[in-house]
Amino acid sequence: MNEALQSMAEAAKARIEASKAKTERYKRYTIDEVSSSIAPTNDFSLGKCINILESMEEVNDEIFMKAVEKFKQDPDNREIFVNMSFARRIVWLGRL
Repeated sequence: MNEALQSMAEAAKARIEASKAKTERYKRYTIDEVSSSIAPTNDFSLGKCINILESMEEVNDEIFMKAVEKFKQDPDNREIFVNMSFARRIVWLGRL
């Protein structure tokens, strides 16, 4: 019984540490950046998408160029990208 409680406590501690790490990663973003990445918009221009990509430190040159190609090929990709949250954009870009 004691081992089970200790195991549960360790699992809870690990979840808390993971949450803290996630919080630290997103602390550098301002409220305006976060809310603009969540609020739906009607501006799906190539320029808007490029501005978003430019603001994302996590995006390397290769991913940037792949994303631009996707945006040029299909305007639906631009609409999807612009209206995604920041976290979803990272996942989407990772799948290019």
